[in-house]
Amino acid sequence: MNLRYVMGSAALALLAAGCNQTHTTTTTMGKPVLAYATGNYTAGSCTSWEPPEASVWTAPAHGRVEHNLVKAPMKLTGSACDGRVIDYRVSTYVPNPGFRGQDKFTLKYDSITNDAGGRNTKSVDVVVDVK
Repeated sequence: MNLRYVMGSAALALLAAGCNQTHTTTTTMGKPVLAYATGNYTAGSCTSWEPPEASVWTAPAHGRVEHNLVKAPMKLTGSACDGRVIDYRVSTYVPNPGFRGQDKFTLKYDSITNDAGGRNTKSVDVVVDVK
């Protein structure tokens, strides 16, 4: 089965390059924020493939990370898969009460790449500015 990796949320989907990436985001004191999201789909049928497992590789010093599974449309302008709903593994950063400043952490996503059980692991460095 031809499998592609898609990063995104309901608002954003990016094709993965398979390398370590850095994602920067901003939130206000005490407010959770989307740190990163990723999902897998089959290119031929535009349907969800097993969602990646998420873990925290390096923990944030001033907050915590929560992982959830959500359904959201892909944003792939010009593709037959644009707008098709798939499963995403969503990682949300929650700053500690009263924290203001910058926090950094690394997320790890592990997923199956094909029917033969091939695996892919990728990491994402996340930088959150808490205002």
